[in-house]
Amino acid sequence: MPIYPFACDACGAEFEVTRKLSAMRDPAPCPACGANARRVFTGLTVTGQAEAPGPAAKKKNPPAGGWSHSGHSHGAGESGHTHGLWGR
Repeated sequence: MPIYPFACDACGAEFEVTRKLSAMRDPAPCPACGANARRVFTGLTVTGQAEAPGPAAKKKNPPAGGWSHSGHSHGAGESGHTHGLWGR
């Protein structure tokens, strides 16, 4: 469940509440004074562990004269390709 930050205007307390997404707009009672606190909007937080950087992927460009995939080929230019019903 998401964690939402709240701030109490009555006493100045700041706290977090874990709740369902469907309840994100509901006010939360302040744990210090009991008044309804307002939700504080913050930036996105991403948690987890990063992997060590690895080598960059190498991009393979098709040869200039044409290429093939999925059992058919592509020739150079716009008309060098055919697909079933369209016949182009």
